[in-house]
Amino acid sequence: MTARDQHSTVWRGPVTDQELSRLHAAAFARDQELESWVERLERYSLGWVTVRSGELLVGFCNIITDGGRHAFLLDVVVDPDHQGTGVGKSLVHRAIEECRSSSVDWLHVDFEADLGSFSMTEGLFRRSTAGILKV
Repeated sequence: MTARDQHSTVWRGPVTDQELSRLHAAAFARDQELESWVERLERYSLGWVTVRSGELLVGFCNIITDGGRHAFLLDVVVDPDHQGTGVGKSLVHRAIEECRSSSVDWLHVDFEADLGSFSMTEGLFRRSTAGILKV
């Protein structure tokens, strides 16, 4: 069995604040701070995708919505020990699949320019110009 075969991808899978905080800390090489993830997910998200290896949360992405026709792919994160195994691609593809079966017409994603064509999407997203401001 390969590493990819051991992963379980779930739409709106159960998660805890502790495990999401741990995953983000590991993936972004920062100190773990407990955040209120679950409350925000329930309040603002169209849904989210979880990937587990056994019981361990190894991947996550969040899809928020404006309440209308637009959704936004956020927080795509993969545990460093599972990067390069297809977890990121399975997160994004499952998110796209779920958005297609919902009422949204547009799925937006922002990513750093050095990521090229956002490799996890295999060119599914059309490049556009966007701006961001840290406030």
